[in-house]
Amino acid sequence: MVVIKIGGSLQSTDYIKKWINTIRLNRNTSFLIIFGGGKYADNIRYDQKEKKYDDLKAHKLAIKGMTNFTEDNLEELKDFTVVNSIRSIKKNYKSRKLLVWMPSYEEVCDFNIPNNWDATSDSIALAISKNINSPLIVIKSIRFNCKKHINAFFLKDNILDKYFSNNYYSSPQKISLASREKYYKLSEICKDFSK
Repeated sequence: MVVIKIGGSLQSTDYIKKWINTIRLNRNTSFLIIFGGGKYADNIRYDQKEKKYDDLKAHKLAIKGMTNFTEDNLEELKDFTVVNSIRSIKKNYKSRKLLVWMPSYEEVCDFNIPNNWDATSDSIALAISKNINSPLIVIKSIRFNCKKHINAFFLKDNILDKYFSNNYYSSPQKISLASREKYYKLSEICKDFSK
């Protein structure tokens, strides 16, 4: 199984459909899609500054934002199985299974990550991929020339959240950062994971 985290920056773009269609066509492995928080999370960041609520409340609302973004895309994912826990993912861990994760605060609490903006959907995807021992592809709306894997450039420029940047190296599974327009390279990335 390969975990694919679709960054919130892809919200309202055609790239989400392109990635989903490419995932469907890749018949060699199972996939689990995790959506970021998108504009929902951006609005929560703004709202928190205005209303001055604490990070824990913002973290809970951001996870709800991930849920909203996932629900926005369910129409495109009718042939995917919705899962809401690690146990459910492992139960559906079969060859050529298509899964989409429906987040909940209660499940995220079990991942032992910070309850603040240091740990966003990037860290949640990292925790899930680590928990099920699967490679992770993080899709972002950036352009870069890095062929594969993460380097200091991404960490320095805050492309990934702080907790992810400080903890990805301790994860045994392979991690790849993909630019949103590189959906056609999915098969190549998955082959690299199996090396």
